[in-house]
Amino acid sequence: MRALLKKYGKYIGYALFTLLAIVYFSFLTFPYDVVKDRYLAQQTQGMPYRVSIDKIRATPFLWIRATGLDVSQAEKGQASVLKLSEVRLRPSLLRLLTGRPMFRFKASVYGGKVQGRAGKGKETVDLTLNWKNIALAELPVETRLPGAKLQGKLNGEMDLRMRIQGNRVIPGDGTLTARLTEGSAKNLQVQGIALPDLEEISGQGEVTLAQNRATVDTLTLKADLLTFGLEGKMDIAGSLIASPLNLKGKIKLSGALASQYQAMLAGFLRKQDKDGFYIFSIRGTLGSPRLSL
Repeated sequence: MRALLKKYGKYIGYALFTLLAIVYFSFLTFPYDVVKDRYLAQQTQGMPYRVSIDKIRATPFLWIRATGLDVSQAEKGQASVLKLSEVRLRPSLLRLLTGRPMFRFKASVYGGKVQGRAGKGKETVDLTLNWKNIALAELPVETRLPGAKLQGKLNGEMDLRMRIQGNRVIPGDGTLTARLTEGSAKNLQVQGIALPDLEEISGQGEVTLAQNRATVDTLTLKADLLTFGLEGKMDIAGSLIASPLNLKGKIKLSGALASQYQAMLAGFLRKQDKDGFYIFSIRGTLGSPRLSL
């Protein structure tokens, strides 16, 4: 064996180097823009969202750079739910060759960073995602909270496994955890009632996904003048904004906010627990929530 390696080793090395060079330069010169639309249509078939990309090119460090990424709901005429100026992806070449693509990705979005990994198996699609320092001030909330000025940083992670049924990808099982720090809110209104400005807001939430249902295990927000909590379930529909809600919330005022609004809150929310929290429910859908007293 040693004699064979000594005799033919350099030729084997040349062959391997040539093969790697061919693969590398094929990766750099592959016509991504030509095939991107067809590939995206195949990979998102059956999903509730559609993805479009303006331009794709490869970098010398084996990352794929996609610019002008737009994510919208599958139904025609639906507005975009996410727009990114640039996303970088690094595919696993071996997984691509076996027909089960997997890639890592990273992007700058809403003043923060998002990175993760996505992979398609025989019967599942796996997604791992984490985000850091997403700025509330840059989130597109104007249509839902007109005039509101929000500040704060969002951090969190998500681990999700979706199931493949034929040509459809359906919601699966997973968890989502999020944390809010350095928060503040100004010019907020609830059912036409202006709320006082809030400072020193912090919070955390945990959501479990299973069998087409999102369960809010815990959602707690604390500010200088109030404490808010929420738990319950959301049945995931074909259109996310049409998903029905069955949530229970609680709120407790303190300080100047309690002095000013306690009497009104007591007349508006008549149920109160032993800890002094006023209780309410949220029904309707994610797109049109309805407060139930």
